[in-house]
Amino acid sequence: METGIKERGMTFRVGVFGMTSRVMGLGLLVATVVHAQAVAPTPPPAPSTPLPVPRYVPAGAGAPRVGQPGDHAAPVARSPNARVLPPTGEPGIWAADEETKAVRRPSTTPQPEIDELLMATPSPGAPEAKSCRQRLLRASRTSGHEMTRHNLPPSPRACINARLLVHCVNRDFRTFEELAVRTPSPEGVDYIAVRRREVDASFFWQMRLCENFRSLPDIELVVSDILAVFERQSRSPK
Repeated sequence: METGIKERGMTFRVGVFGMTSRVMGLGLLVATVVHAQAVAPTPPPAPSTPLPVPRYVPAGAGAPRVGQPGDHAAPVARSPNARVLPPTGEPGIWAADEETKAVRRPSTTPQPEIDELLMATPSPGAPEAKSCRQRLLRASRTSGHEMTRHNLPPSPRACINARLLVHCVNRDFRTFEELAVRTPSPEGVDYIAVRRREVDASFFWQMRLCENFRSLPDIELVVSDILAVFERQSRSPK
């Protein structure tokens, strides 16, 4: 009985040992697999394909510069010692290399200095009145305003000279009219009418020259002083 029990006990112990070995081997295998899974590196994620993003393209971008779409400028043979000028007529960065042509400008001749009191021949439309010119010039110099009168701008000076001449022509006409009334004239000749037309032409000439001129007090003072001296010099001695 003891031997059998012992044998059975040994057998039981042997069986328990075998089961324990199998359980331990299974646990070791599971632990190895778990460890391998924990240690194994995680593969990187696959790169994502970027989505196309629309870009702003200005109108005409990428089009050929010359001619219609598809046309291209013919290649130009270039030399290191020569520059190809731009086809346009506008000056560019090569403007210094372009041939400059002489531009003929119209010649501007200076206008003649017209001072009616100093002219030997009257200007177009002006009265002859040679005696008046001489007497008015003498009066202007005596009054001390000759330089002021002569140095005025052309338009004011022309108007003042016309006023002075018309004053003298009118004065001479009154004197001539008094003498003509007392002097018999040839039949069919009216000297007074002829002189009156000359006076009227002088007056209209003055109106044209003074149309756009507005006088100033200083200019009026010069005119009045010259005429005052002219009247004193024109009085006949008693």
